[in-house]
Amino acid sequence: MAKSLLDNHNIFCRLADENVNLLGGGPLAMPIRLLVAEDQAEEAARILETKSPELSEDFDVGVDPSLSKGPLDVNEQILSELHEFHATNRWILLLSITVLVLAVYLVYQIPRHISPWSAVYQAMRQYDYARAVELTQKIVRQHPDDYYGHEYLGDIYFKMGNLNQAESEYSRALDLSLPHSLQQKLEQVRERRERESRVGPTATPIPWPR
Repeated sequence: MAKSLLDNHNIFCRLADENVNLLGGGPLAMPIRLLVAEDQAEEAARILETKSPELSEDFDVGVDPSLSKGPLDVNEQILSELHEFHATNRWILLLSITVLVLAVYLVYQIPRHISPWSAVYQAMRQYDYARAVELTQKIVRQHPDDYYGHEYLGDIYFKMGNLNQAESEYSRALDLSLPHSLQQKLEQVRERRERESRVGPTATPIPWPR
């Protein structure tokens, strides 16, 4: 305490024999000396002898809030941080799920609105064969070398009972590509046309399956 007091008054000092009593085995048996410079000895003695003002009876020592936190406060702080971490994770998870759902929706919906075939499929679901033929012919004119357009146009004509056009489109698709299914479709058209030529054409076209 004396050294701290002198340090506060800018008087250089140091302790001597501070740990001698520990070596000798007798605590407090050896005095601890406070050494100061000779030219500051009188000032140091005056400071140490000066009595500091006494504290009032209602003086509040106070406690450092950081020192009052015990183990319970530490646990509460850990639990609070865990709750905040869990809440943050929940928001991140919710945001991730929202982004995933939106991505899946866009993957499946955008092609339906961009692809020209979406309108054709919609017309076929409504049994609007004339509209489906018109839309498919437009696609075929834009992509004349794509066998799929001719094949699908042949499918529509076949369902309408227009066997001549169906055979023409299937033949064109077969020339552009060689999938085995087209050969089978051509055979079905020719067999049906031959059968109808013997018994007469059917009046009702085959409906599009639901």
